[in-house]
Amino acid sequence: MIAQKLTAVFKNLSRNRFAGAYAFWIHRITGIIITLFLFLHIWTLCSVFRGKAAYDYAITKFDTKFGYAFQYALLLIVAAHLLNGIRITVVDLCQVTRAQKKLLWASLFLFAVIASVGVFTVLL
Repeated sequence: MIAQKLTAVFKNLSRNRFAGAYAFWIHRITGIIITLFLFLHIWTLCSVFRGKAAYDYAITKFDTKFGYAFQYALLLIVAAHLLNGIRITVVDLCQVTRAQKKLLWASLFLFAVIASVGVFTVLL
């Protein structure tokens, strides 16, 4: 049942190749990923209740090259979700549906700026 629905969604996405459909799915997928991250974040912070040594051990897991790559990926996911959410809010509140594609390109430009600055601050 779920597999059939997913297949229908991907067929629909491949037929409707316009920017709004891709932005819709990127927003939904990044929202799910952020929700999953919040569970990991809360689980890591709960190590405080087991003592300072347990917390330090949990934090050192993210102080590696993989941890920095994970933080950069999280930055990109949050930036994409944030910028697309701002675009959706502007379109809904200001009633500028004709400018959706321009707003999407503007948000993609800001995403590229955030991604390039993030490379220097997180990864390097």
